[in-house]
Amino acid sequence: MSKKCGKPFKFRIWVIALIITLITLRGSLSTPRSGELIVFCAGSLYVPLREVASLYSESHPGVNVIIEPSGSVEAVRKVTELKRRCDVLALADYRLILKYMIPKYASWAIAFATNRLVICYTDRSKYSRDVNSSNWFEILRREGVTYGFSNPNDDPCGYRVLTALALANFLYGREVLQELVVDKTNISVERRGGKLHIYVPPDLEIKTGKIRVRSKSVTLIALLEAGTLDYAFEYESVAIQHKLPHLELPPELNLGYPSLSRFYSKVVVHIMAGTAQERALTGAPIVYGITVPKTAVNLAGAMDFIKFLLSDRGRDVFKRCGQPFLSRFLYYGGVPGVLKR
Repeated sequence: MSKKCGKPFKFRIWVIALIITLITLRGSLSTPRSGELIVFCAGSLYVPLREVASLYSESHPGVNVIIEPSGSVEAVRKVTELKRRCDVLALADYRLILKYMIPKYASWAIAFATNRLVICYTDRSKYSRDVNSSNWFEILRREGVTYGFSNPNDDPCGYRVLTALALANFLYGREVLQELVVDKTNISVERRGGKLHIYVPPDLEIKTGKIRVRSKSVTLIALLEAGTLDYAFEYESVAIQHKLPHLELPPELNLGYPSLSRFYSKVVVHIMAGTAQERALTGAPIVYGITVPKTAVNLAGAMDFIKFLLSDRGRDVFKRCGQPFLSRFLYYGGVPGVLKR
């Protein structure tokens, strides 16, 4: 008798345990966790994300948002190669998520904000009173003038600068890219099929003191402010956030106009050229992207934070910081419905 009664009893216990487990799991996925939320981001996203995180923390006091900026390509490598914990990944080029993360390391991406390229300087920069949107490349060529950009292998701003300089070849009918970069580095270029293909080797070499290269573009600001660098190619948002005087490049070069996408596509930059990590990036308008890696620990918190970021409050922050949202977000892969607008 006891044996017959024992089986149903054990079964009921098992069912109850299962229900409790499911309820607990559901709660952990639907309720933002307390504790840490790790965000890897592009250097140019650090300022707006820091402000968004501050606003988010007001209504989520138990969540400690930790933001770690770097070049976007470097941020990807932290996840894919170094296997570091990351709950939210926000990059200066959404295409890096499509090329490096999906499908192995992430399932989806949202393209959400934009920017433009500019040239920053200070009142101590040589010829700062003379430089304008028509003669900037002539100023950079002058003896004693120094200029900088970020490493294309680490940071989208770097390969976008190469794209802009190559587009200047088409716009001005001059060998701008060759004179400012190719002749002074081990970067190479070839014309193929009506397009300029630029190859950036993994061991980037700078052969002149005129050029300064750093892993991410925002670190060049310190050199500008210290007076050891005359001009730096940056995003407009960085210039606004640091209150730096800057030169606006023509629409054909600043990569800020979707209507000029076809012209931008005349240039293809190959980062990490000659290695298994080589990727070809066709010139395109600047668009930022965000995702949650498959290895995210605080999944519920990541979803809730991104939902807040993409809200009107996040939109206001990004607009003030010079990185306006797209009029309509672009969705790639299986984007969770809670994040769609």
